[in-house]
Amino acid sequence: MNEAHPRGPHDSVPADIYAALFDNLINGLAYCRADYDGDTAVDFTYLLVNEAFCRQTGLPDVSGRRASEVIPGITQTDRALIERYGRIARGGAAERFEHYVEALKMWFSISVFSPAPDHFVAVFDVITDRKNAELALRQSERRLARVIEGSDQGFWEWNLQTGEFSVSPRFETMLGYAPGEMKLDPANWPAYVDPDDLRLAHESIRRHTEGAIPSHEVELRMLTKSGEWHWVLTCGRVVERDAAGNPTMMSGTHTDIHQKKQAELALRQAAAVYENTQEGVLITDADGRIVSVNRAFTAMTSYTLDEVLGKTASMLKSGRHDTVFFAAMWAEIAATGRWQGELWNRRKSGEIYPQLTSISAVRDGRGHVSRYVGVLTDISAIKASEERLEFLAHHDPLTNLPNRLTLFSRIERAMKVAKREGHATALLMLDLDRFKDVNDSFGHLVGDTLLQRVAEGLRCRLREVDTLSRLGGDEFTILLEKLHRPDDASRVAEDLLDTLRTPWTLPGGSQLRVSASIGIAHYPGSAASPEELLQQADAAMYRAKREGRGRYHYFSQDLTHAARARLEMESALRSAIDAGELRAYFQPQIDIRNGHLVGAEALVRWHKGDGRVVTPDTFIPLAEDTGLIVPLGEWMLREACQQACSWPARRDPLGVAVNVAAAQIRRADFADMVLAILSSSGLAPERLELELTESSLQGEDEAGLTQLARLREAGVRIAIDDFGTGYSSLAYLKRLPLDVLKIDRSFVEHVVNRRDDREIVTAIVQIGRTLGFKVIAEGVETQAQLDILDGLACDLYQGYLCSKPIPADDFLAFAKHGAPHDDLSPQ
Repeated sequence: MNEAHPRGPHDSVPADIYAALFDNLINGLAYCRADYDGDTAVDFTYLLVNEAFCRQTGLPDVSGRRASEVIPGITQTDRALIERYGRIARGGAAERFEHYVEALKMWFSISVFSPAPDHFVAVFDVITDRKNAELALRQSERRLARVIEGSDQGFWEWNLQTGEFSVSPRFETMLGYAPGEMKLDPANWPAYVDPDDLRLAHESIRRHTEGAIPSHEVELRMLTKSGEWHWVLTCGRVVERDAAGNPTMMSGTHTDIHQKKQAELALRQAAAVYENTQEGVLITDADGRIVSVNRAFTAMTSYTLDEVLGKTASMLKSGRHDTVFFAAMWAEIAATGRWQGELWNRRKSGEIYPQLTSISAVRDGRGHVSRYVGVLTDISAIKASEERLEFLAHHDPLTNLPNRLTLFSRIERAMKVAKREGHATALLMLDLDRFKDVNDSFGHLVGDTLLQRVAEGLRCRLREVDTLSRLGGDEFTILLEKLHRPDDASRVAEDLLDTLRTPWTLPGGSQLRVSASIGIAHYPGSAASPEELLQQADAAMYRAKREGRGRYHYFSQDLTHAARARLEMESALRSAIDAGELRAYFQPQIDIRNGHLVGAEALVRWHKGDGRVVTPDTFIPLAEDTGLIVPLGEWMLREACQQACSWPARRDPLGVAVNVAAAQIRRADFADMVLAILSSSGLAPERLELELTESSLQGEDEAGLTQLARLREAGVRIAIDDFGTGYSSLAYLKRLPLDVLKIDRSFVEHVVNRRDDREIVTAIVQIGRTLGFKVIAEGVETQAQLDILDGLACDLYQGYLCSKPIPADDFLAFAKHGAPHDDLSPQ
């Protein structure tokens, strides 16, 4: 025992002191000899151990025994430890290390040195508990790291004393930065956080550190690396305080809530749409019980949420759809998840209405239906519009009578029935006489009212089987079916003419009498189609007009030829203007007091290329009906102004009067056109006189009158032609921009023999003098007529007594000689 006891440089220390130290060491101590196999230790023998060794290892007295005996298996499981002991025992430096002895299942902290060759002393502590604790800590840290990584949250820690702010990698990567890239000192926070949100965050931290709130929690908008704002939820609390209770450390998390905020925004938008959309929305559970409706649903049905909550949509049923319809609807929803179509439902008031309905099934995460959403659009207005459009497609909007499309359909049907059953059918074309004068005199609104009342009056005189239609303007057609005798149509025509002769009361209380011309075409006859039958009735109507109006006329074949001739004339007139076939003629106007020539009225004549002359009574009405009067009138005005410039100069220059149609005045550029012609021709405005019919002046609106006033201010004179044949009131006459009244030839013709005509002429002259107008009489053919006009103090006259209308060259000679040639006036 004594030989094995270690000796040191302090041999003066009593042996019992060493023994006491050896036995009372807290650490385990073993003095051992290494056993070698060559140069490698393969075992060792315990020479001396202390009580702490036995207590800590739980081994019995091991002195003098090999380790392989005391600890079975150690030479296999802990060979590295034995070899390490062997290296130190043969002169190796002392070492301190930790080792897990597999054979003992224990951790040791070991200090080893060699006091003599092949010997070593091992001083150790059993550290199994500490190592287990460290292992548990590492496992806990690893679990925490996995939790942190799995939570997708960023963690932060803030030392409130030093200002150091540290974060986990996820804190930065959720904003698009690489770990460590962000400069997160509190002084740099304004570079990353929205200013308003940063103020909220500072306020939350202050209140938490002061104890006002249990934790800090704020939603922030933070700037991503790409420059976009990203929503983050920051949460934290104080985790350390000093001895005085002051906070020293805060820690917390950053959670990415951007998608959540976007979803919230989408939900708010959806909620806003839900409540403010014009479509009604109804939501039911899987069993069809209503759980929610929006305001539009309430407005549409008058049911509130409280009234429908928990009930089924069947409470809205109209009764117009059977069980088969609903079975098919739900079968489609089950198969496709949706259905769309038209439904008729019932409002709270009991009213049935159509709606466009879209029903969708909403499924949960397991694929089960959890809700049904119905979107309802009230289409009653659309349906009404469709019905109105359908009606307008087949009816005239002003009178609600069938239109041309419907008429042709009914004529075709009537012709088939007449052919099959042997009945007669007649088509009447009715055109109001001089309806244009009504529009021109009283305005289009009054004209429309008259058309509506005429339609009502005609409808009352017809049978249910008959068809009254309006083709447009003042043209009506009457289709008479199942006539027993051919003259039945004439009796109907007479009845309609009598009806129209009754005075019509207009808005404002005034009354108006109208007449009509009617053309009648029969079937069976020469017409083989609805178009031909209508053409025949139209031709017969025009014949009735030419024969004096206010009557009816049956179709005959010569009327077809006349209608075709009229179309050919229209085509020829269109080309006549460009072909130079029109001529300007002039009828002298004479001062009654002294017999001097003062001017002329310009009149148009048509000399066709084949040498024939078309009279104005033939082509002027055609030009007015077709709109050709506008280019014709412009040509006449230009020609008259150019011719007047060639007339001989005199102290009182000769004037030229040109007729102007109402259609010309209605053009917005009429005044500009007249002034441009005057400018280009060089004619002084004072030499031009524009003649308008009384009815055309009365029908003009303020825009037309403004144009005339503008021309009058420029020096152009304005005259009323055919005065006395219209409906003028003196008050209205005073408003017009006039200079001249022209007495119509119908009054002059009988002024010698008829007292009433003479009184009318007298009144016109007096009116002209009272209002400051010049008065000219037209159609003067006898000296007796002229004498009476002279006695009445009429200013001017024109007519065959002086000269008929003559070509431009003849008028130039007339103006130069001061008297007409022998062939210019009748003998």
